[in-house]
Amino acid sequence: MIELLLYTTVGMGLCAGFIALGFQRRPNGASNAPIVSAVGQMVRLEGLAFPNAARLLDDSEYQLLGSNPYLQEVAKRFRRERQELAVAWISTLQGDLKMLLRFHRFLIRRGAPAQFQEELNILQTYVISIVMLSVMKMLIRSGGSFALARSARRAGRMVDRMSVVAANALNRIPQAGWPELERSWANNAA
Repeated sequence: MIELLLYTTVGMGLCAGFIALGFQRRPNGASNAPIVSAVGQMVRLEGLAFPNAARLLDDSEYQLLGSNPYLQEVAKRFRRERQELAVAWISTLQGDLKMLLRFHRFLIRRGAPAQFQEELNILQTYVISIVMLSVMKMLIRSGGSFALARSARRAGRMVDRMSVVAANALNRIPQAGWPELERSWANNAA
């Protein structure tokens, strides 16, 4: 009974968090592709670069293996391996979020103007994203990678949101200074 209450509470919390993130306004400023692409060139985001994240969480192959009585052991091993991969991917997304926050702070130190409200929103987005990804990681460990397939697919959007924030800060710095910023960031991040 306690486990049911725990899962219900966590599920409602996840739902409320995703709804809150969905209704959040996009950060002010430009969110166009060239600037986000420039951030992607400066900051290496491994979690977002992972191809076919949706396929990682797709259970159709597991269902196919599980339907054959001779392949039950293979299906169990497949499920465990996918679970480990999903947890590793979410950990990588958390690393991407931390890297983007560091990059945003780096841009602010390098002269990108910022307002207090904007910084508060960035911190809120970061904390909510990290907490949501941590909860998802915990639920995947306990329920398997296929249990949260739809929610976990949205995990990449959290990193996208933070990259737009970093792009907005980068957009407030003249483009002539971007190559120097990129070199300085590469030295700073190493």
